[in-house]
Formats: sequence, structure tokens, C-alpha cells
Amino acid sequence: MIGRLLIDYHHRAIHLPRTRRVAGALATLIESEVQSVLDVGAGDGRVSAEIGRRIDATEVRGIDIAARPDAAIDIAIYDGLHLPYPDRSFDAVVLSDVLHHSPDPEGLLRECLRVARCCVLLKDHLAFGPVSQKLLWLMDVAGNHATEVAVRGTYLSLEQWFELAERAGGRIAAMRWPLRIHDLPWRLLTRSELQFAARIEVKSR
Repeated sequence: MIGRLLIDYHHRAIHLPRTRRVAGALATLIESEVQSVLDVGAGDGRVSAEIGRRIDATEVRGIDIAARPDAAIDIAIYDGLHLPYPDRSFDAVVLSDVLHHSPDPEGLLRECLRVARCCVLLKDHLAFGPVSQKLLWLMDVAGNHATEVAVRGTYLSLEQWFELAERAGGRIAAMRWPLRIHDLPWRLLTRSELQFAARIEVKSR
């Protein structure tokens, strides 16, 4: 009974507000018409489903290393790095809190830029030193304790994010920071200044 109440509370007070705010932030970064969206590392698919609803996309699909029975969109399985799609297959690609879990963030971002016609919509974390690194790691452990997602602790500074985008063949064209994704009291832990959303565009084809 208590476990069920805690799960319901987490869903209502933490998960749903986060989904709406992340999706809203990413949707506002879109500057051109987007009809098709691929959500890489989709999880339950609710972030991209909400983005699709907000922009009236005609196609929203996901891909992940494992299937979720409660997914809000159709999700294919992949190896965590190589996207099984031709170049420029989707208008936009979503990466929501995925790259800091990847064993090869640069390689995965390069793949996302390859299959994107318009842009990659990124939500992730900013680290400002050892204290924020530790806080982000603790939040990651707590947030992923019920999943099989690897917590690698790869949290980048703002300069490192710009460098990563450049190495992957893109550029950060727009950014929303700080990004409020939780209400009080949880915002005291998740810290809006540690959260950001960005639009990454391909430098050249």
C-alpha cells in the first residue's frame, strides 16, 4: 500500500511535471517546420509524445536499448550507438537525458545529427565542479534505481558541451538555461542551474 502511494506520488508530483517542462522547453527551441521526430533513448516515450502534440508532428517514433511495456510511442531496439536509419530520415531527433549515460556520447550525437534533417533537440545537465558532479551522480542513481540504465557520471561543463557538439559535426544554435523541471521542494535538489535544453544543428552536409 505504501509502495503504491509512493509510486503514484512520484508519477504525479515529479515525473509528469518533468515531462511537460522538458517537452515544452525542447518544443520552443524548434524554429522550422518539424513533422517527424525520433526519440533516441526514448524510455517511456512521453517526452517526445508531448513534443509531437505541441508541434502537431505527424510521426513520432522512439528507439532504445530495451523496450518499455508502458511506452507512449512505438519504440524500436538498437545497440545504443548505431541508428538503423538512412541519413536525414527525421526532421528532428530528441536526446533527453541520454548522452550522459552513453559509453560514447560523441559517437551517438554524431549518429543523431546524421539522421536529422533539421536539428537535434538535447536535454541534459551542466556541471560546474566536483560538488555539482557528485550531486548529479546522486540524482542519477536515485532516478534510475528501478531501471537497467547505466549511471556513468559523464557530466560536462558548458565549454565541454560546445566542444562535444563541434567534434560530432554540429553546433549549439540555441539554448535554454537554467531550466526549471521540478517544483519545490524537489527543485532544491535537482537545481535548475544544472539543467539545460539546446538545439544542435548540423554544421555542414
